[in-house]
Amino acid sequence: MYDGRHTDSMRMDVKLPIAPRANFRLSRELDERVTVNALVPAEAVAWVQALRKGGKGIQTIELCGPGDVLASVSPTLNCLELLQDEIQDAELSLTTIGLGAAQIAPDLAGYGVKKVNLLVDTVRAETALKLYKWIRPAKKNVPMAQASGILIREQSEAVQSLKKAGIRVVIRTALLAGVNDGDIAILAGKMAEFGADAMEICGEDDLELEQLLVRAATYLPVTVYQAPSEMIPPGISRSSADSIIPQPGKDRPNVAVVSSNGMDVDMHLGQASQVLIYGPREDGLACLLRARQTPGSCGDSNRWKILAEECLHDCFALLATHAGDAPRKELAEQGIQVILTEENVEGLVDVLYGGGKKKKCRK
Repeated sequence: MYDGRHTDSMRMDVKLPIAPRANFRLSRELDERVTVNALVPAEAVAWVQALRKGGKGIQTIELCGPGDVLASVSPTLNCLELLQDEIQDAELSLTTIGLGAAQIAPDLAGYGVKKVNLLVDTVRAETALKLYKWIRPAKKNVPMAQASGILIREQSEAVQSLKKAGIRVVIRTALLAGVNDGDIAILAGKMAEFGADAMEICGEDDLELEQLLVRAATYLPVTVYQAPSEMIPPGISRSSADSIIPQPGKDRPNVAVVSSNGMDVDMHLGQASQVLIYGPREDGLACLLRARQTPGSCGDSNRWKILAEECLHDCFALLATHAGDAPRKELAEQGIQVILTEENVEGLVDVLYGGGKKKKCRK
């Protein structure tokens, strides 16, 4: 039966893109799913904490890409463990293609996962060969003819195991005209047989989509998938304009910038010999206050802790083009948000302090 989902306007959906590694790649335009940088678990949890501290109500917390959350199981379980005190009454879910899901289903249930969005685009191996550029069921590449069969088998096992563990399974299907549109009814029937709870279909042709919804609805409750208006963590997009940004505080009023020329964010954190510290001056406008030397590599295992405590002790955010998992984890635990970007320093600093074109820092 065709149904819709009511969203409480006072509470928000939060997506946590924690999966750095992909285990599949779709053909054509469908691989637009992979568009953002991954957060390390500590950053993800810090984002949820920041939202709650800011008085935001959270309806759902979804663990997702840019890769696949089950391609690297360890960080996913680590994130779920760290989230335990933050879930409260939010629905915890994750989105995956399903490789390896059957084996880990009891663990997911144990951590409070209530729903899994399973990305199933076909149940036919010949169609899978057209849909996917590659599928990696294990660490090594497998010929597509073999990999497609493994994927279809593991997706069916995933549905059954997740349901057995008490987790709701929603099948999410990306429609590609002329490739898998003829499979939708068969797909819905198979997934219903395995125990799936509902189905979501995303596509561009409204007329064809309506017809396919009717066919699929014979087997499962089905709706058109529309991405929710979720809160996106800072630092996962190349544009600061489409990210929810962190805020300065009394103890951390400044922002650190990694830049070779003082004009653009253009360096990897690990390569920086110094950071530029920006913050508000007496009249409230944010300006360059000073430069601080970083600890450097020096083979010190506490390098990032020293950086956080001695160099960034008064900073709420750090801007860089790239930063590894180790510094991002350490800085997140210290309350410093890493924002990955390649934009103009002055413009970004102005945005972070709530300014605009009318509020420029004149030296």
